[in-house]
Amino acid sequence: METPTQQLYGALQIAYDHFNANLFDYSLPPVLFTTQRQKSVMGYFACNRWVDAKGEKCSEIAINPAYVGRSALLELLQTIVHEMVHCWQYEHGSPSRRTYHNKEWAQMMEDIGLMPSSTGRPGGKRTGQKISDYPIPGGLFIKECEKLVRQGFAFPWVDRFAVATASSVDNPLLGEIVESLDLDDELAEQLTANIDELMGEGVLAEPGENATVSKPKTRYTCPNCNLNLWGKSGLSVSCNDCQKVLVQNNK
Repeated sequence: METPTQQLYGALQIAYDHFNANLFDYSLPPVLFTTQRQKSVMGYFACNRWVDAKGEKCSEIAINPAYVGRSALLELLQTIVHEMVHCWQYEHGSPSRRTYHNKEWAQMMEDIGLMPSSTGRPGGKRTGQKISDYPIPGGLFIKECEKLVRQGFAFPWVDRFAVATASSVDNPLLGEIVESLDLDDELAEQLTANIDELMGEGVLAEPGENATVSKPKTRYTCPNCNLNLWGKSGLSVSCNDCQKVLVQNNK
């Protein structure tokens, strides 16, 4: 029986292998998947981030679990392929400075069926620092997503405290894109419904269920120059200029 870790990372590996075969002609090397809660991003690619005892290096693709539960499966697959294009460019192209999406990257995105866009919608800029994307109706990417889901692909685990985020594509556009494939309703829902909705009611925690009460910061004041510093209670800190111990002020 597979463990939750094997199930989660196994699903990511299945998606990677499927797209590597059908969108990149097996041209991408193995990568190491991680889950990282990094604010405001669904995922990222980091070249040669990992190394083993033999000195063999491996690049990383990170997925943000904080957003996955409230995203459509199609958006998760977009994120994986978006980062795979960065991997392709690192292996076979000419990447620009860190995090910049250049014309070569944008062209490869289009070639495999994803339209780069600074807004995640039609009309956005194709290149730049922060570039999202949306599936091209009838393009290779959306067709391969259909094949993957028909094979029974599903994402097995989500963070129960997933947060809502601005979707890379709005739901009406997702619907239009999927409609271009003339899919049956069940398959279309699998691609466009939020992943937590596909798992059933009550999967995610109720708002406030995991809310933690943040403790107020304590103020420390220099008795000589009135320098203030805020931190947790019980700190022992001094003012270097006055050589005085800062006094804790609980008011």
